[in-house]
Amino acid sequence: MSKYRGTVLFASALAVAALGLAPTAAQAQDKAPSAPAVAVPAGADAAAADGNLYAWEHSWKGGRQATWVGNSSNWTDRNMRNQASSVHNNGYAGAYDDVLLYWDANYGGAAYCLRNGNYLMDMRYDHFPYNGAGGGQAMNDNISSHRWVDYCAN
Repeated sequence: MSKYRGTVLFASALAVAALGLAPTAAQAQDKAPSAPAVAVPAGADAAAADGNLYAWEHSWKGGRQATWVGNSSNWTDRNMRNQASSVHNNGYAGAYDDVLLYWDANYGGAAYCLRNGNYLMDMRYDHFPYNGAGGGQAMNDNISSHRWVDYCAN
């Protein structure tokens, strides 16, 4: 075998081997790191802050929607008392940008802090902290009032 033909055969074999080792686009996509499965603030795909608190009748922003600009001592004002399954704090960043969600009307009972820009998409898995009546209970279909606050400790 001539030196030239041996070099060509070697180069061809090397090219075939390299093609076999190169990942396809699907394989590369399969190995891409996945996002962590934790609750995080609304991302870039979320609506720009508009100063409102939103609540939905069903998980994942489904069903009837209620919207508040300010405080509400009783969610019957929007026919949402003890009916919300997802909420979103879309308030403006700054003073009074966090929302305390209360177990009872008139800002009573256990209170959960929903920080600015955050949301709870499926409250079947969220519980009120042990800081008043209703503490430890599921938040799903259990919110009666809310108040905007400058800062939440929990």
